[in-house]
Amino acid sequence: MSKPESPRISCVLTAFNEGPLASVSIKSLLSQTFGDFEILIVDDGASEETRETLHSFKDDRILHIRQANDGLSSARNRALNVARGDYVCFLDADDTRPIWAFETMMAAAQEDVDVVFSPGVLQEVRMETGPFYDQSHFDRLQMGDMAAMTAGNTPRLWISALRELACVEPQCANKMVRRAFLEKHKLRFPAGLFFEDMILHYGLLANMRSYALTELPTFTYFRRYGRPQITSGTSTTRFDAISTATNALHLFSFSEYFQDVVLRSLVLASAFKLLKWCEESVSHDHAFGYGEAIGALVNGLDQRYLKPLDENWAEVAYQYAPWVQPSLQYVASRSGRNR
Repeated sequence: MSKPESPRISCVLTAFNEGPLASVSIKSLLSQTFGDFEILIVDDGASEETRETLHSFKDDRILHIRQANDGLSSARNRALNVARGDYVCFLDADDTRPIWAFETMMAAAQEDVDVVFSPGVLQEVRMETGPFYDQSHFDRLQMGDMAAMTAGNTPRLWISALRELACVEPQCANKMVRRAFLEKHKLRFPAGLFFEDMILHYGLLANMRSYALTELPTFTYFRRYGRPQITSGTSTTRFDAISTATNALHLFSFSEYFQDVVLRSLVLASAFKLLKWCEESVSHDHAFGYGEAIGALVNGLDQRYLKPLDENWAEVAYQYAPWVQPSLQYVASRSGRNR
């Protein structure tokens, strides 16, 4: 099959040491019912077994990009620099998309919206399957007549939608983004840092003017034994969450939507949900240093983030998700406020 001059979708897949598992991901993409796409596979210093798996696929829609191991952010950025699609999406090399994913996302994007958000499926290590963690927010958006919106038409409803979207998991598989939007706002991933998805997530919230949802899930995230996930260890990579959160919160503070006190409280809570989890799971040797770094982050925050903690606005934010209250209480405890 020959390459289209300008495909509708560029799907970025990065690989390191997934081995044969990468074939499952690639097959899921090549089996899509929507065919106008390219797959940008970035070999980020991959193992020989992984490299052999990647190159076992012969398809004109696949572009192989090879680099010395420089991390997920660098790999994704490199792919973005050569992507040709009208829209860009991402997939880890050991997760999958159902055959209807691209067709469903493109149907939602028919008005050329900035972002398409999608629910997903979670498969646990013992093969239990269920909705991804943020399904309730997609359900509320759908039921609240907020499945597709443009900023400016109904300002109050738009802000309500952004509040729900702030609670959606800050990861990449649940988004398809218009490439011109990424270029206009110079959105890229923070090279050298883990937990990089947070930057893209808040960058989208800060700048987008339109979005749409899909009702059907468009990815399956697999939790696996022995999977080299960031969330499975207690190394110093936990400290990257602090740097990434600092940058993401600073980025969002320049958004026109920052003035909504509940929205910014939810953005703050979302970031600190991850930071709180990291502190609870960091190794004993690094616990003190991590706690000190969190304190420094809170003390250096834009004070407008902290002001709602002294008012009733925090209680309003609590209504959006069960993790909001403990996250904001965590911030309050680190800032010297007693709640």
